[in-house]
Amino acid sequence: MKAVRPSIVASFRGALTALLFVARASHAQRVESSIDVGGAALRYADTLSTGAATITPHALVDWGSAFAEATGTYSQFTSGGWSTQGTVSASRFVPTSRGFLGEIGGFAGGSSHNDGTRTGEVIANGRVHFVRPNGEFFLGLGGGQTYDAVAWRKILLGEAGTALGSELKSALLSISPTIVSDSIKYADAQASLSWKRGSTLDLGALLGFRIGDQLTTLGGNARSWASVSAAFWATPRLAVVAGGGTYPIDPTQGFPGGRFVSVSLRWSGVRRSTPAPNTQATQSPPPPYVPLDVAPTVTGFTAQRTVGDSVKLKVNAPGAALVEVSGDFTNWTPLRLEHVEEDWWSTTLPLKRGNYQMNVRVNGGQWIVPPGLLSMVDEFGGTVGLLVIE
Repeated sequence: MKAVRPSIVASFRGALTALLFVARASHAQRVESSIDVGGAALRYADTLSTGAATITPHALVDWGSAFAEATGTYSQFTSGGWSTQGTVSASRFVPTSRGFLGEIGGFAGGSSHNDGTRTGEVIANGRVHFVRPNGEFFLGLGGGQTYDAVAWRKILLGEAGTALGSELKSALLSISPTIVSDSIKYADAQASLSWKRGSTLDLGALLGFRIGDQLTTLGGNARSWASVSAAFWATPRLAVVAGGGTYPIDPTQGFPGGRFVSVSLRWSGVRRSTPAPNTQATQSPPPPYVPLDVAPTVTGFTAQRTVGDSVKLKVNAPGAALVEVSGDFTNWTPLRLEHVEEDWWSTTLPLKRGNYQMNVRVNGGQWIVPPGLLSMVDEFGGTVGLLVIE
């Protein structure tokens, strides 16, 4: 019996990671791990019903400008037999001076079954992310090989979509045309929603539709699918996870479509916490001599390496009485700049090569993105600038 794929979802990880790119500096590593133990009720191709006990480990390493992820599932079916399946993916993000991010990635996955059958897939892909304050638009192209237990076939993938939101709330919409060996051609349109309510509840929903070749020989003829999921965190490390819905045929590896309901316990290797608000909004007010009614005016910004790891930041702010910068390199504590010449203010800081997030404000006004920096959304929904130090 072939393994079930209860969530045939296009790889949205790259889109969301790009949206939150500057929320994590490249020098800050984040490691996550979890394991789910539970059961599922399955119905393949609207004809065959079975149940399964499942174990699903998952691991993620995120460096801010790159990530690697691995997951797998072992299923023991009540009708007899077993299956294993797993995937490994990685991406590297490359900021540019033209207001967009490049992404280079790869994906490998496959399955093994008690009857001796095997499936597999190896894909390399690239994306371009056009990031805006409240979201992004992305385009992608990939290609590789897929194995459906009979033969290896060439596969070509396209992708276009948009992402909105932050780490707490997000909405993603994409369309992914696919060609397998020039004989199977179809396109999947999918919408994905996710919502985190504090540190105790994660909700998700997926809706999809397919046009093109359907491969009814695999069983089932539904062209649309939908699923919902919820995770309730009883403790910072332990959650009850439930989900249900339908999933489509996978023509690339020969998986049939079907329906599923699942319940499991999830143990996380990382303690969950409620994201704190952006500390920029709670900083102390400027000194009383600063004219607060003067609107922020920043007409120029430069970052230039001087000696060793020292970098001089300069801000051009005509008529300013006070100029401050705040970023992950100051632990989001406002740092006053020195008035050096005419309308220029500057400071020198020790900054190693990498990607940083920062903002600037004039006369105690609003925090804004310095001119010339890529404007992006942080994990709390605020707007920050991407500072790249070479």
